[in-house]
Amino acid sequence: MENYAKVILYAYPLLKTVGKDYADHIQNKAVLSYDSAWDTERLTEYLAEEIFRKNRLEWLRSIVEEVLEELTDFEKDLVAIRYFGKKHLLQTLRENAEGKRWNERAYFRRQQRLAEKLSGMLHKKGITEEVFLRDFATLDIFEKIRRFVEEGKDRNICLEEKRFYEKGVV
Repeated sequence: MENYAKVILYAYPLLKTVGKDYADHIQNKAVLSYDSAWDTERLTEYLAEEIFRKNRLEWLRSIVEEVLEELTDFEKDLVAIRYFGKKHLLQTLRENAEGKRWNERAYFRRQQRLAEKLSGMLHKKGITEEVFLRDFATLDIFEKIRRFVEEGKDRNICLEEKRFYEKGVV
């Protein structure tokens, strides 16, 4: 899976809040413009850039929502476990798999195939690495998550899932 797609999925639960924060920030900056050290032209350009970023974040959130809607319920649960921190769903998935082949290896293979599928779906919807780097990579939230993924810390999430299996929780 492309790292940028992982970053987007890890950031998705925060996008609604981030979009609202941008809207509040833009409104406050505009309302307090009379007290700004910037000249009108610079402030206007800044506000226009912030509005563009806010709109791009809303676009990104809507695309991810479209992609998630196209998944099966089982795939949605896998995404929630891996990217949204819903570890409690592991037990539910295992219980619902009664009579089916369900083991650690099969689980991680499914997660890998789903990651590749999600990456492809995002790409088809127009979220490419180039778009990510141009429009989102420099935003704080994405920079922090990108570093987290690039440093391999997201593998700790996989290890945590693995510990659930080893302890017999799942």
